[in-house]
Parts: sequence; C-alpha cells; structure tokens
Amino acid sequence: MTTHLLPTPHGRIAWDRTGGGPRPVVCIPGLGDTRASWRALAPRLAAAGCTVYTLDLRGHGESDTTFGAYAAHDIADDVRALLTELDLHDAVLIGNSIGGGAACHVATLCPERVSDVVLVNPFVRDMPADRWLRPLVPVLFGGPWGGWAWGKYRSTLFITPPADQADNQAAVLANLAEPGRMVAVRAMLRASKAPIAQRLSDLPLRPLVLMGAADPDYPDPAAEGEALQGLLGRGARIELIDDTGHYPQVERPDETARLICAHLGLES
Repeated sequence: MTTHLLPTPHGRIAWDRTGGGPRPVVCIPGLGDTRASWRALAPRLAAAGCTVYTLDLRGHGESDTTFGAYAAHDIADDVRALLTELDLHDAVLIGNSIGGGAACHVATLCPERVSDVVLVNPFVRDMPADRWLRPLVPVLFGGPWGGWAWGKYRSTLFITPPADQADNQAAVLANLAEPGRMVAVRAMLRASKAPIAQRLSDLPLRPLVLMGAADPDYPDPAAEGEALQGLLGRGARIELIDDTGHYPQVERPDETARLICAHLGLES
C-alpha cells in the first residue's frame, strides 16, 4: 500500500487508499493511534463498494510533527484539506474518539462534500473527567515515561483484543517514541472540545453512533450514547456493540462493518 503525503500550510498529513468503489469513505483515527487502527475495517468496506481513505492525525504516524495546534477542530482542517485535494463529494466520514469530533466539525464546514457521518466511541464535548485530567497530562504523559504510560493506558481500552494486538501495540509505541509525537498526544489530551460541541446543532445530517458497550473510557457507555443522541438530535442512531471497548473497528470488525453498511444502504 502506497503512503501519500498531503501538504498543508503547517505540515504534511499521511494518508492511504483501500479499494476502488464508487462510495468515498474517510476514516479518522483517535489520538495516540495511527491509521492502522482501520486495518480491519477498511478492506471490509472496500469489499462493500467503497474507496476508503485512511489518514494519520497531525503529529501521529507518518504525518509531520510541525503543527502548532492539535485540537479536534484543527484535525478537521486536515480532513477538509484532504477532501478538497482529492475533490471528494458525498463522502462518508468515520471518526473514532477525537476523530469523531473532527468528523462532526468537517460536516459543518463543508456539507457539500459530506453525505454521512459515523461516530465510533466519539468525543464531541468536554467530559467531566477532563477537569482533573488536563492539569495532570504533563505529569502522566510527560518525560521519558510518557509513551510507556500511554501504552499502559491504551492497553486497557481493548475488551476483545484482536489477534495482532501485540504487534500493533508495539508499532504504536515505537511511533510515539519518535521526537515530537508525544507532544501532539499531550496537546490533544489537553485541548477543549467546546468548539465542536457548540456547532453540533449545525450538523446537517443525523449520524450513526457506534459505542463499545464496555468501553472503560466512559463511566457508562450506554448513558453516553443517550447523551450523544440528545446533542446530535433524535434522528441520530445509537448502536451498542457488546464485549467491546474503545476500538470496535478492530475488536469487532465484522459487526462494525455490518452496522455501517446497513446505515449506508450497502451490502456487507
């Protein structure tokens, strides 16, 4: 698979493509992760008739570390740049974690290019835990132990780890050990999502929200799903995936693909 580099005013964003179907899909990973988090879902969507574009967040994976801002609405600028560069229309945006917030923001910025949004365990608003977490981020994830600490935390987010979990975890930690990578992680952890939440009422469509029913990132994933439905409108569809943590796309890729394809009217 060929890695492409999208130039932006502040650095390059790495992306790749899977499949060649008529339906364009752009997958946005969560913080501290890479586009490999879509490795199981992308071929399944490609088989259903999609062309799947997966990207690395700014400061992550093979993207540059030269960016000065790392909030969800900044990530949205990169996604919009990709849509513009490739002249994509009627694109489906799939965002995991902070990528979900970015996907919502892109849909409000350029609705003429976005036909649907799928949110996978998304963060689209500031959470109660942010009040104590943000001040502790430099301590918890700073210094030479920062990448190790993130790896320990990340490992708790999988309830049904995929078969290649050990290899993927090692690759993620090796990437975060590169200069500037943990700077991006810390900046994203501390960034407010208030600009995303403030524009959710402007979202011109009603997304599908997939929640891992056992995601430890939320005190109660089902309750968070209900809260998201309140923010996104009653037309938003919430689906809980049992025995799954923060990454349904690799923990339960078949079920995740089935739910997404049903939402988009595709045969999985």
